Amino acid sequence: MKSVIKIWKAKGQILEGIKNNIFKVDHIEEIAAERKKFCEGCILFDGKCAVPGTGPCCGDCGCSMKLKWRSLSASCPLEEPRWKAILTFEEEYMLQQKLREDVPE
Repeated sequence: MKSVIKIWKAKGQILEGIKNNIFKVDHIEEIAAERKKFCEGCILFDGKCAVPGTGPCCGDCGCSMKLKWRSLSASCPLEEPRWKAILTFEEEYMLQQKLREDVPE
């Protein structure tokens, strides 16, 4: 039940990670690669997944790291995070809206 609550609270970040994992963008892939380097040596890396089969996962929250690394609003859960959020979920949403407005039809 505890992991379900964590997943529900992080649903925006999860959706952001899914979108960024499907529609790859070079600068987000660079960020994901840098975050991955920090995680590979972490004791929480490849912990129990909240959703089986989505590994590697974070041992703290159970999130799929493939998605978490690509969520610009996600951060490392450690007390002294190895990497921090770049944007809040709201800022990421507003940026995506602005980018859509600037695309010529």
